[in-house]
Amino acid sequence: MAGIGFKLQQLFQEDYFSSRMKAYAFAGLVTAGPWIVVIATIAMIQWFSMVFLPVTLQERELFNLSISYSFIFSQVLFGIQQLVVTRYVADLFYEKKTNKVFPTFLGMTKVTLFLVVTAWLIFIWISSLPFLYELLLLVLFVTINLIWVLFLFLSAAKFYQAVAYSFLSGAVIAVGMVFLLGRSAEAFMFIPHATSFMLLLGFTSGMIVTLFGLLFSMLITFPLHTSDSQFQYIGYFDKYPTLFWTGFLYNVGIWVCNWIIWFGEGRSILLDTFVYNRVYDTAIFWSYLTIIPTLIIFVVSVETRFYERYRSFYGYINQGGTLQQIKSSKESMQYVLKQELERLVRSQGLISIVIILSIGYAATFVPVENDIISIFRFTTVGAFSNAMVLVLTLILLYFEDRRGAMITSILFFSLNAVLTFLLLPFGFNGYGLSFALGSSGALLFALLRLTYFIEKVDYFAFCNPNNLERPNPPTLFTKLSQWMNKRTIL
Repeated sequence: MAGIGFKLQQLFQEDYFSSRMKAYAFAGLVTAGPWIVVIATIAMIQWFSMVFLPVTLQERELFNLSISYSFIFSQVLFGIQQLVVTRYVADLFYEKKTNKVFPTFLGMTKVTLFLVVTAWLIFIWISSLPFLYELLLLVLFVTINLIWVLFLFLSAAKFYQAVAYSFLSGAVIAVGMVFLLGRSAEAFMFIPHATSFMLLLGFTSGMIVTLFGLLFSMLITFPLHTSDSQFQYIGYFDKYPTLFWTGFLYNVGIWVCNWIIWFGEGRSILLDTFVYNRVYDTAIFWSYLTIIPTLIIFVVSVETRFYERYRSFYGYINQGGTLQQIKSSKESMQYVLKQELERLVRSQGLISIVIILSIGYAATFVPVENDIISIFRFTTVGAFSNAMVLVLTLILLYFEDRRGAMITSILFFSLNAVLTFLLLPFGFNGYGLSFALGSSGALLFALLRLTYFIEKVDYFAFCNPNNLERPNPPTLFTKLSQWMNKRTIL
């Protein structure tokens, strides 16, 4: 996020209401824009399939689950490398070694492809789907994973317009191709599950357009297309192991409740392949949409008022400021951070409460099952806590408290998993409660950790206790990266 602050600050310096609206729109585009575009695309495709296309319920569910599984497990695989590569690329920018960014992209892409193919082989081993459909799923799975990789590098390079245009173009193509291919599905009835196959082919086509748009932007942004030391970043798994656990366990923790509930009351299995729980999955999907304001407000808050105080505080420490200057800047930073976090909690809390209280009334206009409504109330609380866990984890990483961020992710994953397992026998009466309690527990720890850390931030800044976390000697992944670099042909 540390790149959009300059643009936001320029907009907030202008005393115009329209400029502030532009700032919030810009922050929303960067944080939730791609997510909103993809969700809107899927929703529009669902509407098309119900109104204009002759699609049976089974074929529609097969299409839905194919996309859901691809996105869920791509996020888990991406979490393995996400924070480690982000830190490595950030260091490259700081050290002005941008010539090494493109080779890192190549290395991360190759590792990602290896993980994707491995996961796909496990999938087809347990799947009963036709091989042609499984092959199309592989194409979609590869495409989504590479989109996340490109999104990481282009965000680091602050090329947000390219990201937005690529997702919008892909969305238009996806909707158009689904409509055209869906209407002509009858001509391909010789293909097993022809309707789902054609719908998925249309959606995949749109994602491929997004992928190539991002790839084209990547090639322009980093014109030095060298391939030396592609796997140098793997050594950072030795240097910053806590970043791996933070990113991986947080992403797994988001979905672990779903995975466990898939085997509880309301469990369904489609074509002996996809396991799901329609009621809970629907509730959790809609509850995650309620936290979009948190993402936007957080970016605006952090990148305007807080970041200025943060930079001032560490500027005095790194450049030899006086004790009084350090103390004064520390107090100013603490005050602004407290203010912005309180504003974030009030804003998102109010939105979540209004949604929880009004969902019953809204259901009188749109037919929704009572089980979904009751679970949605719990999952909305969980989504709010989850969003705040993400915010506090990122702030801990701002202050280099990698150990605190890791423990937060461990708690987030563990509490969600254990509580969901314990409450599973209660069926629909317990669904969503484990997510709300687990996320809230992790939120409480993260808040206490940040409060403790921020009070002694000057001590931690000078003593840098994170050096103690490095393995001795850090050789395992470093040797692996050297071995892979020596054997790289392309």
